[in-house]
Amino acid sequence: MRELISSFPDQLTAAATSMAGQVLPTKVPEHANVLVLGMGGSGIGGRFLSGLLADSARVPVASCHDYTIPSWVSANTVVIACSYSGNTEETLAALGMAMKKGAQVRALTSGGKLGAMASEHGWPVLTVPGGHPPRSQFGWAVTGLLHHFAALGHAPADNRDVLADIETAAEALRTDGDAIVKLADRWADLLAQKTPMLYGDAALEPVLIRWRQQLNENAKRLCNHHVFPEMNHNELVGWESGDDGIAALFLHTAEDHPRTAERMRLCKEIFRDSGAAVEEVHAVGATRLQRWMHLVHLGDWLSLLMAEKTGVDPVDIRHIDYLKGELAKMA
Repeated sequence: MRELISSFPDQLTAAATSMAGQVLPTKVPEHANVLVLGMGGSGIGGRFLSGLLADSARVPVASCHDYTIPSWVSANTVVIACSYSGNTEETLAALGMAMKKGAQVRALTSGGKLGAMASEHGWPVLTVPGGHPPRSQFGWAVTGLLHHFAALGHAPADNRDVLADIETAAEALRTDGDAIVKLADRWADLLAQKTPMLYGDAALEPVLIRWRQQLNENAKRLCNHHVFPEMNHNELVGWESGDDGIAALFLHTAEDHPRTAERMRLCKEIFRDSGAAVEEVHAVGATRLQRWMHLVHLGDWLSLLMAEKTGVDPVDIRHIDYLKGELAKMA
């Protein structure tokens, strides 16, 4: 896992180069909305695209992480099925429902059943290399989805050349690599005996979810995330029980809403008064994509270093494997 995380900038570069060579239909189909299907390491890409395109997509963009799909899916919906293995049970079930509704299907996969279905039905499909833990292939997932969305006429408002933006993000991560690892190492020491609580502006929730998932899978740690200003209307009251066993990590970008930034400043004081450790990081980058990739790389390193410092195997997912095995007996 260390090699996969350290080579993330190279993964981004490879993904951008690969996608540039994978041709998608040039005619943009008429569509009223887009739904991205996916679970876990494959599903996080859909959340990212929904956030990255929130202020630029011409139609609503949503992500789905379940066996079922929303009732509004129709023949005017573009459905992008994402499954790294191509065999994700929930994604294939949701895809089946989308097909019955006549949705316009596209795919992103390394093969498996989804790859075979894409070939059979002639869907636009982008192929990624297989053989790794899905969560370690985040760069391929997001780059592939960006390529799909650009072909559909949707791209981030601050940079329409999405593959070039990926290349720039990769180079920035190479430049900032040492500083990112140094901060992750310090935070890994801080979290050795503390429960992580992750916070950010509402628009940043896809990044917070990625951090939580990586801490869960790589570091084998339970943690929580919440966003501002919503947490001020519920979770903030729960901080009456805050103590020195908690570390509140705040992720910031230049896009934080000014009022939200002030709310976070005030809450940091409340959290410190409860005895909790409070830390913050401000993402760097000229575009939203670059800033989010900076934070993702930091979170990946943090999860890995926490695993190494506590002696757990970041690759092991025995509980997930057990669950899948038991569910397979029900078929």
